[in-house]
Amino acid sequence: MFEKISSRHNEKIKFIDKLKKSSDRKKFGIFPVEGFREIFRAHSHQFITELFFCEKYFTDREIFFSFIRILEGEHIPLTQITPEVYKKISLRENGDGLVAFANSRSMSLNECVPPQNGLFVVTENIEKPSNFGAIVRTAESAGVDGIIVLNHSTEIFNPNGIRNSQGAVFFANIYDATTEEFLKFSQQYQLSIYVASPQAQKLYFEEDFRMGTALLVGSENKGVSDFWLQQNHTIRIPQNGESDSLNVSIATAIILYECIRQRSEL
Repeated sequence: MFEKISSRHNEKIKFIDKLKKSSDRKKFGIFPVEGFREIFRAHSHQFITELFFCEKYFTDREIFFSFIRILEGEHIPLTQITPEVYKKISLRENGDGLVAFANSRSMSLNECVPPQNGLFVVTENIEKPSNFGAIVRTAESAGVDGIIVLNHSTEIFNPNGIRNSQGAVFFANIYDATTEEFLKFSQQYQLSIYVASPQAQKLYFEEDFRMGTALLVGSENKGVSDFWLQQNHTIRIPQNGESDSLNVSIATAIILYECIRQRSEL
């Protein structure tokens, strides 16, 4: 039998509602995951610690209940909630009735031993979690060796980022690193750092990305910090319209797939 919660004022429900705030997710080291695809992928990589479900909103009863039975067999706590309770904790307009708890975790660059001529995406101060999620999804799909988040500047497991990554944040190789750690890592593994900037003189396809490469992208508003602009190769995407810049996740994808194109010719 499942535990059942029907009150929006239940202490456990209040706690889930708290986790809508980034500060509380950081404080408790726990974050919510919503949606079957994302929860399934999180579970596949041992993130899920508890599941809440509302049968009314299931989009596929057979598949969802099969998944619930798997979790039950693994002794993961399961709680059935009413539609009113689900609406209180859901972050989505058209959710599918599933919300889970997951524990945060991080990976250090010390755990990463890339192959020769490794390929990395490095982010600095990405402001919108949805953009970070899209970058992770694209980078993982392209087969990069890792995504490096500098100076804890982006919340890796933000609910919007999880959704835009389609759950890729749970299986992509994402590393937290300080600037100093990343510089040491890039020197150790002979990575050339290419900094994306609208002000760069050189076009991205004029560079050679076939050797060890780290593509560094910055915030949507201010771009990368001056530190990186002064010390590394800078590259830009040509733009012929009136817009002053591309969305950072789109820009990352454009340059990243030029890296893949060049490497496919080796």
